[in-house]
Amino acid sequence: MNDQLRWQQLQDGQHNALEAIYRDHVAHLLEYGRRFSSDIALVEDAIQDLFVYIWQKRETLSAPDTIRPYLLVALRRRIIRTIQTKQKRQDERPVEEFSFAAEWAVDEQIIAQELSEEQSRQLQQAFSNLTGRQREALFLRYYEGLSYEEISDVMDVRYQSLRNLISTALKRLREHMILLWLIIFMPFY
Repeated sequence: MNDQLRWQQLQDGQHNALEAIYRDHVAHLLEYGRRFSSDIALVEDAIQDLFVYIWQKRETLSAPDTIRPYLLVALRRRIIRTIQTKQKRQDERPVEEFSFAAEWAVDEQIIAQELSEEQSRQLQQAFSNLTGRQREALFLRYYEGLSYEEISDVMDVRYQSLRNLISTALKRLREHMILLWLIIFMPFY
């Protein structure tokens, strides 16, 4: 079913539409949310609170073009706000500096390309050297399959800034992988 129709059903008060949206997106929301916090209870509570809020405000919420990016934006903001509240402003880090822990889906991406175990370890190491924002952008682009427009909405960055962020991240990954390849496979004389 199309996202606009499902959202319209939600706004019309059809509880089964909310349930369907939850079922369709909860796994992605959990996966994304745990990248911001290892506290699973915090993430689950944030998702629960998000869906309660959506149900309560359904009549006044604007209809998104696609539901998943809308939910990711809302969840991201809710988790960061919860973390900030818990820290009681002891740590005044701006939102951009919150850690985004992501592991490259090596088993899905690397196996498909038939790369060796050593290469997957190197890719994981290269990925861990990226900034949190770069990891988040790559995760949303290649793991969640979101478009650049959707990612710019989720991360609240301008489209061109996002393109530059992803381009820089991919360049850093390539450079790291080439350097490691040269070190490992270059004959020593």
